[in-house]
Amino acid sequence: METGPDSVGLGRTLMPDSETLERTGATLILFGVWAAIVLGPMFANADPPRAELQIAITALAFSILGRMWDLEVQRLLNGITISADSGKRQDDQED
Repeated sequence: METGPDSVGLGRTLMPDSETLERTGATLILFGVWAAIVLGPMFANADPPRAELQIAITALAFSILGRMWDLEVQRLLNGITISADSGKRQDDQED
C-alpha cells in the first residue's frame, strides 16, 4: 500500500522518532496556538477575531506546517490525475 506525503507527516506527528521529535513538539505547539486563537472563543464565550484574521492565521499556520513536514502543493498536485475524456460515452463515439 502506497502512502501519500500527508499520511507520512501525520504518522510522524503521532509517532515521533528521534529525528522528528522537535518538529512534533513544534507542530503540537503551533496547532495549540491556532486552536486557542481560532477555536477558543467558541468555548470561552468570548468575541471571536475578525474573519479576515481567522483566515490569515489559518493560512499561515497550515503553510508553516506544510513546509515543516514537506507537504508542498506541487507534490500533492503531482499525485492527482485528471482525465482528458470529453464526457462522451464510448458507444456514442462508435456511431
